Amino acid sequence: MERIEELPPAIISGTPAPAPVVTTFEDLYALEYRTMVRLAFVMLGRDGPAEEVVQDAFARVYERWGSLVVPGGYLRTCVVNGCRDVLRRQRMAIWKRPDPGPLSAELDADHLSDALAALPPKRRAAVVLRYYCDLSEAEIAATLGVRPGTVKSMLHRSLLQLRGVIER
Repeated sequence: MERIEELPPAIISGTPAPAPVVTTFEDLYALEYRTMVRLAFVMLGRDGPAEEVVQDAFARVYERWGSLVVPGGYLRTCVVNGCRDVLRRQRMAIWKRPDPGPLSAELDADHLSDALAALPPKRRAAVVLRYYCDLSEAEIAATLGVRPGTVKSMLHRSLLQLRGVIER
């Protein structure tokens, strides 16, 4: 546990630290790459596809670099939409695949990851953006392309579903 003297002054005072200035694509990449890979990993549950989604998102940002007002927000939106596309393709592949039969009871599963995986992609994205990335409802709404009230109801319903799954 850290002692209070070791914490940054912004945490102690309660004031947010100033956001780093991003002037070049390289600055954005250096600042956001790891965060975006973590976001994609939490949504997808696997490293390889998460890194691919993030690289594709950075490619989209690079193509539009001169016209973007908020490149970080556009990047986050690209990552979330890319993850939703991957999840949609996975669902379609599973739907078309024949039933493999009962799963082994010996499998050790991470219950929270399983519960998150059971959520629809848009709800999963809202939960991850809110509780993992600590975004506000307005930021989540902008990222997902929905209204802030919709974000509130999606989070509420997602948490109810997660509680039902986890309590079992």
